[in-house]
Amino acid sequence: MKEVNQTLQELSNEDIIWIINLFIASFAILSNYYERDYVYTKNRQSKKRFKTINITIGAISFFIFLYFFILSYSRAQNCSSLKSYCLSHANLIAASLVLIASIIYFLTEILSDDDFDANPLI
Repeated sequence: MKEVNQTLQELSNEDIIWIINLFIASFAILSNYYERDYVYTKNRQSKKRFKTINITIGAISFFIFLYFFILSYSRAQNCSSLKSYCLSHANLIAASLVLIASIIYFLTEILSDDDFDANPLI
């Protein structure tokens, strides 16, 4: 019964995360609007807005992926068969990689200072 309650709680948490993801998608579209405006007009206020939105999205995404990493880690600790052991550890590796990717995205978004004037490396 404890496992059923825990699974139901995890699903409830995931429902909240999906709602947050809808807001993230909406703000990503808004960020693209401001970035497009900056590319066309070089409006510094638009640049500041899209950078702020992207950094906020990165931070929220980090915490979402951290939640899934912690969840994967706890599931990897409670394996009852070789198959569940392999699958849960593969899931833990995937969650680790996504968490690392979100950290890299977040840091590059903070540290970048794109002016969109430089020639691309082609």
